[in-house]
Amino acid sequence: MEKRLEDFIRDNKKDFNDAVPPDGLWEKIGKKLEEQNSSRLKNAKVVKLSLILQIAASVSIVIAASMFLWQYQYKQATDLANIDPALARQQLHYASVIEIKRSELRSLEKEEPQLYNEFSSEIRKMDESYQRLVKDLPESPNQEETVKAMIQNLQTQTEVLNQQLIVIKQINDSKKQDNETQSI
Repeated sequence: MEKRLEDFIRDNKKDFNDAVPPDGLWEKIGKKLEEQNSSRLKNAKVVKLSLILQIAASVSIVIAASMFLWQYQYKQATDLANIDPALARQQLHYASVIEIKRSELRSLEKEEPQLYNEFSSEIRKMDESYQRLVKDLPESPNQEETVKAMIQNLQTQTEVLNQQLIVIKQINDSKKQDNETQSI
């Protein structure tokens, strides 16, 4: 069969060679090849872009997980109940007492604004000291001592607030006595 095909091509060679390709055929072929190459490049760019996005998403997940873990460890380090549950209960007790006494002190704000500002500035200074202790707690080499210092600060704030409220009560009592003597 191969022999017959070769013979046929040899016998009809003139018929094969007389056909001339149309003008611009090679240009069309070149354009088609360029289009195929450019579509391959686009696909390659899309693949590269999607790979970059996958890597960026992976890095984002790792960063988010790291931040979550760091915050969790930070919270665990600053959670007073993990350090000493008894001290944590004391801290909670004094903090709630201080809040109650501060609200009592706020009643003075309208009647005696200058005295209120003076009292508030003293408490504010002690509270700033307390907040520094809270901030230093996670890095503290002896966290239990830092917590004790925090509680001592809260105790001092409570005592100062008690004294301030006594002064307010004395001022109010003297005002009442003055009003009573004036009315008589």
